[in-house]
Amino acid sequence: MPVQEILKALGSWEVKLLPHTPRDVLDALDYFGHVAVVPGRLDPAQYGDNLLTTARYVGVVRTKTIGDDGRTNAPQDDLSVGGVGMAFWLGDEDGKGDVYENAVEPASASFATTINMLLPASGAVTAGTIYSVAGQYTGSHRYESPRTAIGYVCDTMSTTSVPVSWRVNGNATLDAGPDSDLFVTNPSCVITTKDAGEDMALRALPGSVDVTRDVEDYTTRVVLLAEGEGTSIATGAADVSPATPYKNLHGGALKLTRLVSESDTASGNAETRAQLQLSRFTSTRNALTLSTSDYDVHGSFRVGDRVWVYDPDSGLVDTTTEITFRGSRINPIKLQVTETAWAITDGYTVAYRTATGTWIDLTDYVDAETDSTSTVTVGDFSRQLTDSSLEPIGSRPNADTSVPGQPTLIEPFTGVAYLDNRGFTRARVVLAWNAPNNTDGSTIVDGDHYEIRYAVDTDMIYPATWAQVSAVRWQDLQTWAQPFAAPEGQWQTMVVNWDQTTAQLQDLSPGVGYDIQIRAVDKTGNIGAWSGTTTFVASSDNLPPSTPAAPSVAGSRIAVQVTHTLGKASGGTYNLESDLDHLEVHVSYEPGFTPDTTTLQGKTTANSGMIQAQIPVVLTVPIEETSARYVRVVAVDKTGNKSGPSDAATATALLIDDAHISDLTVSKVTAGTISASWVMAGEIKTADTGARALISASGYELYDTAGSRTFFADAATGSVSILGQLVSGTTGRRLEINPTATLLPELRFYPSSGTDYAYINSTSSGSDSNLGLNSSLYDDGGGTQVMSRVYLHTTAGARLEVVTQGELVRGGYATCMPDYFISGYKSGGIDGGTFHANQTYGQVGWNFGDSTNGQYLNFSTGKTYHIGKWENYASAASNQGLFTGSVVQGAAVALILSYGPTMDSAPVPIATCSAGNFGTATPTVWGVQSSGTTTFTLAWNNSQGMRVNFWCFRV
Repeated sequence: MPVQEILKALGSWEVKLLPHTPRDVLDALDYFGHVAVVPGRLDPAQYGDNLLTTARYVGVVRTKTIGDDGRTNAPQDDLSVGGVGMAFWLGDEDGKGDVYENAVEPASASFATTINMLLPASGAVTAGTIYSVAGQYTGSHRYESPRTAIGYVCDTMSTTSVPVSWRVNGNATLDAGPDSDLFVTNPSCVITTKDAGEDMALRALPGSVDVTRDVEDYTTRVVLLAEGEGTSIATGAADVSPATPYKNLHGGALKLTRLVSESDTASGNAETRAQLQLSRFTSTRNALTLSTSDYDVHGSFRVGDRVWVYDPDSGLVDTTTEITFRGSRINPIKLQVTETAWAITDGYTVAYRTATGTWIDLTDYVDAETDSTSTVTVGDFSRQLTDSSLEPIGSRPNADTSVPGQPTLIEPFTGVAYLDNRGFTRARVVLAWNAPNNTDGSTIVDGDHYEIRYAVDTDMIYPATWAQVSAVRWQDLQTWAQPFAAPEGQWQTMVVNWDQTTAQLQDLSPGVGYDIQIRAVDKTGNIGAWSGTTTFVASSDNLPPSTPAAPSVAGSRIAVQVTHTLGKASGGTYNLESDLDHLEVHVSYEPGFTPDTTTLQGKTTANSGMIQAQIPVVLTVPIEETSARYVRVVAVDKTGNKSGPSDAATATALLIDDAHISDLTVSKVTAGTISASWVMAGEIKTADTGARALISASGYELYDTAGSRTFFADAATGSVSILGQLVSGTTGRRLEINPTATLLPELRFYPSSGTDYAYINSTSSGSDSNLGLNSSLYDDGGGTQVMSRVYLHTTAGARLEVVTQGELVRGGYATCMPDYFISGYKSGGIDGGTFHANQTYGQVGWNFGDSTNGQYLNFSTGKTYHIGKWENYASAASNQGLFTGSVVQGAAVALILSYGPTMDSAPVPIATCSAGNFGTATPTVWGVQSSGTTTFTLAWNNSQGMRVNFWCFRV
């Protein structure tokens, strides 16, 4: 059960569980949860999601195995859970994921901007650390996964000196940028076959080493086919530099051109992508696989880090590089760790994280590996893991414009009737056709599928046999020429692969005509025309019902009663075919008689509804003889097909049916229960006097002990009268009508719980009737219990108000009278704001009843007046529309008055000047000199002392 980590790929992992793993733990291991493998032993519940960043490995659950090992006697002892790495959340190996269905199109965008644009829209992976990369990226990505797109961008923006990569961390965040920022590029580990151990700054891993070097992928030139089709394909090319040192047999330079197809690559990126692809194949492929038992491989490097590799025997030497290891100078080459495979041993904690974030410790249930060997691949990926996502190379011809012709149906078709799993007769037919050419006469080489459509033919005449017609009432037939109308239906379609030239239509109606057409479709989506309409008739229903079981028979000297449970002679009840129409009952003196028209005594309905509801057939046949009789039944379906006769049943004298009883008095009924489908009588009653119930032709009646009728449901009119209370339930949500002992007209509404209720009631005023609509009591916030009500009174008018339990107004109210209307607010008998209107005047304001403190406007015939005082300017608000004032000014020629606040807009002052003794100082000129939002100035032409009176209003 190794964990396989692969650079920029999904990898894989598997954890084998012990047979005694509890069922609740197994049930909790759900798909797409996460498993964390952490070095050392710790409590997952304590550390929680911190494990996602500290774990050596975090994987996604995709497989669960609960099976039997087969090597032991213990059941279900093969338990395991497995999956892939966190790169899965960017897209899986099949290209599934959060695919871009709408194009993502970075334009001259930085690397960080581009990567953030390409993150999954679902938020499955969020941005971690996105490092800066030189250059800008322009491209379009659609119908591909984020893993493919991000890998494409990193490859495109990579250079030989600055390779760019990405990784998904255990907490589902993405790091992307130069390798020097993501991985260790200055190695601290040496892989060598010569020595192993520790040095001052280096470490060598012990173990066996396999070295593979080849030039199978070596390339001297790359031609990249980018976007476009046919002659419009954009291309890019790159040649090896410096020139290849390899020669052909005649001494010429080796030429190996590789064609790469990337239809999603924009023309502007074609040259860059060509150079990138060439860089992958201009040197030997070096792959070194190390198998080591060193437990602490994880502490030496991770996938993506660079390590030193030194093996002179295999040619893994770089003379331009020299390091000192354990006193010796060596010339290793620097390679990247691309894969690791390691086992989960006793030294690890294994924990599972549910979708809700709950952690479950699996360590005690893990069947740990005893082999701690780890495998490390450096250099290149294993050959079988080489990127195979490149498109196949081809000419990418111009769009296919050929259109398939019409296939030819081969007649006659073959068909047969059959019973479906519900017991109904259906028909099937086998179609055949000849494959067409294209409409231009060329052979179809890119055929994809055929489409067949069929529908009921409503034009044909449907004949009927006398047996079929005999089972149908005359009024249900259509015309003499066509007793049965054609059923109606719409086109139904089926698809058949191109390599097939036959198809079977099922679930057809027997004996019904069908129209059918066929057309061809090629792989490019070109659709041929429908063929001409061909009509065929589905096979008729020629399948008789199964032989029914023998009936149950009871007889007397006057009749025979036949009962049948619609079962087959082979066994069971209510299992005859669903297209059953009726049973024929045949009676004879001979036990082995053959049913015919002379023995037929009656027909009785028997259909699919009676079979499904398990209703037996009961038929009474009047026969006035006492000798033994034998009864057989024959099943007949809707088409008129008849089954074989059932076994014979003998009649015994057990019953006299009710048709032959002239009268039955109560004295003849001594005990038991009377059961009947109907009883006809003049009256049915429980008593003649006192409390009683009575059913008669008039209706249903109830009487109390005094003989008064308390309930009556009139059969003729449907009217119901009731005396007393009417309650819809005893508890919870319910209605009660006339709930009180005095039986006042009242209707109560109860909620689901509690004892409070709302009610509608009526009171009397002499011969008049008043109506009230009342809520339940509630607290007004000050400790007083109040209720809301609407009161329609014949003398006090119509009122909408909040009142106390003593019916005093407490809050807002409105009163409508024939001669006036009042609305306002009142509390404790004190009026507040009020509106009063009648035919001659309207008043709006506050405290109408106080002539000293009242403030209101009165609108009456021919006049409008105001009672009260206007606001003094000294306390005016910034949004006040009208205020007044009066100021005495000493000897001066002007007066500046401040409003106090800065008004929202400049008021318009209206002012007057008056003096105690004008004398010769009477001003000849005066008026408002200026005004603003804070002050206004009044000036006159002498220094006489003045009293200034003013109004200010805003317009």
